[in-house]
Amino acid sequence: MPWSELQKSDKVMCFVALVGGIVSLVETLLHMIGLLEFWSFGIITEVIALVLSLIVILLGIKPITYTPAILTAIAILLIIFGSWIGGIIVLLAAILGIIT
Repeated sequence: MPWSELQKSDKVMCFVALVGGIVSLVETLLHMIGLLEFWSFGIITEVIALVLSLIVILLGIKPITYTPAILTAIAILLIIFGSWIGGIIVLLAAILGIIT
């Protein structure tokens, strides 16, 4: 979907998703190096959270048709896999996309 066809609220959703993805990426990397260990099930979940963070960043850069639904699912998975702050920000972006 080209940027010219996006509404202003969709641009806000993409920006918040991009910020949430970056925060989630940093949070996941901190988990991996051991500086932030409050919720971790091992390296497998951290790698999954890393991949999900990259998907959120890509969705923030290039949104697709069902971006809010995809962001909701990814946000819930990010929260489960240990990226609480990033997951909550991505969930906020999904809610912004759903209500507009």
